[in-house]
Amino acid sequence: MNIGIVGCGAIAASHIRILRKLKPEASISLCDVDKTRVEAFAAQWSINKTHLSIDSLLTQEHPEAIHIVTPPGTHATLAEKALKASVHVFVEKPVTETHDQYLRLASIAQQQGRLLCGDYSTLGMPVVKRALEEIHGGSLGRLVAVHCTFAGSEGGGKIQYKDPNHWAYKLRGGILQNMVDHPLSLILSVMDPIEDHSLHVNRRNVLPFDCPDLLHLGLRNDNQVGSLTLALGHGCNERRAIFILEGGSIVIDMGRQLFSFTRGKGPQSFVKKAMSGILEGYAYAGGTVRNMYLGVRGKLARDPGIANVMESFYSSIEGGSPTIVRHEMVSGMTRLLDQVWEEIGYQPVEHKAEVAQ
Repeated sequence: MNIGIVGCGAIAASHIRILRKLKPEASISLCDVDKTRVEAFAAQWSINKTHLSIDSLLTQEHPEAIHIVTPPGTHATLAEKALKASVHVFVEKPVTETHDQYLRLASIAQQQGRLLCGDYSTLGMPVVKRALEEIHGGSLGRLVAVHCTFAGSEGGGKIQYKDPNHWAYKLRGGILQNMVDHPLSLILSVMDPIEDHSLHVNRRNVLPFDCPDLLHLGLRNDNQVGSLTLALGHGCNERRAIFILEGGSIVIDMGRQLFSFTRGKGPQSFVKKAMSGILEGYAYAGGTVRNMYLGVRGKLARDPGIANVMESFYSSIEGGSPTIVRHEMVSGMTRLLDQVWEEIGYQPVEHKAEVAQ
């Protein structure tokens, strides 16, 4: 199988590392508009096929699949070229900046009979997959509510995205648009279609271009409520979700890959309160010990979310099985975010997008 990688930034390394485990027989080609960068990256990973444009890669290598790992502003143009060349496309999140762009790509993919899969890696995390299986399995009844907190920080108390040259400032939602897909993809994977939303944003850190860095989004339909809190650069690194169902609750810690669920049907009692606390503590302690054991033995998976989403992409190419990332979820998310960015009113930085044309 011939596979192309478009973009030679930091995330491309994860893609290549995973590909060499999933598809050790594959021939990998690289593409980047920066000649020095693509050559250095190729030398680092012992790859001898390099290109300075996606057109060159498509016509000379004839790949069956392409990974697009460039800044989001270039995704729509690059993905369209690949799909029209009848190539399967695996693209980093966010797949596109707007809902219309996504619908156009999805339509082309359908016409060409090719896959368009976004790398919404949160959905591939082992604890997330386990939670989704429990929820969709129905043993705990219907979902009532879900909340996800996604907070990030850099080492030494540094504020994320302090560099005004970061490409995230060129997005319609600024730095929030680069990260909101993580919690939102999880929430939309368990909730029924969203009928209404509420929005709160703040600018706690003084970021360039008056860019907001704190977002709270409330979601509602006739049967469920959901919410997410996205906090960037606030000295906290927490990635958790709690799912409330008719028959109990599920709590997951995505940063530490820990999972706990409690059956809670019927009124609370002293025994239920005590036992639920013991069982939750036991689940977390056991999961921590297991992670430490795997880490010491060098078997703790790196980038497990990306690896599982990528594996489902190639399994779908080969056998027709559905990918982890559903079209309906991405369509609903891009539609909702169009409204969110309009309400926030952030003014993206003017730029000329670097596209590997």
